[in-house]
Amino acid sequence: MPRALSVVLLVIVSFGQLAAQDGESNALDLRTRKAIQVFVKDAMEIAIEYEQNGDLQKAKNMYEQIHRLDSRIAGVDQKIEDLNEKLVAANQQVHMLDTSKGWMPIGMAYQGRDFRVLTAGSYNMTLAEEPSAKGFDHGDVKKNGMNPEFPLGALIGVYFTNKKPGKPFLIGKEASLKPEKNSVLYLKINVPPSIVCEGIINVGTSGWFNLPPNSAPK
Repeated sequence: MPRALSVVLLVIVSFGQLAAQDGESNALDLRTRKAIQVFVKDAMEIAIEYEQNGDLQKAKNMYEQIHRLDSRIAGVDQKIEDLNEKLVAANQQVHMLDTSKGWMPIGMAYQGRDFRVLTAGSYNMTLAEEPSAKGFDHGDVKKNGMNPEFPLGALIGVYFTNKKPGKPFLIGKEASLKPEKNSVLYLKINVPPSIVCEGIINVGTSGWFNLPPNSAPK
């Protein structure tokens, strides 16, 4: 057989093999798209049923899976955002904080889960020593002191993980929070040791906070 003819036949055979492979790949792509469409349809129905039954977190999980498979589906992003807002607004609790006690545990917060803190009420502050031009000693904020970077008298918090305190943070009148680890939330008023607080304030929490085991906000 002439060399030129052999080359032509080899090219034809190779092209045929590539065409067959492309055909198989296209068929698999089509099956994949159909499988995704079927899953999305079923997942949408399941998500709606979960939401109707009050299982908001499970509904949100389904919408997130849908979004991961196909981010182009209209309305899914907004639905995830709406469900997250409902979760954060659910599970409303009220805690009484005695401002004279220093750091007080309020409840359990969960890794990567959103919750809110909202305060109401007032309290009194009294000087425990005569002021001078030297000013007040801030003390150790992790014990009974204050953080000078935060407003005097503001509500502050700290997460305790494995019984060890993290870095204190400002809460103020209200705050939206998401801890990096499962932690116990402690609160206190930001005052130095030379100021004594007296009075009870209400601390409201909602969302992923102080929940029974294996439960979601409702």
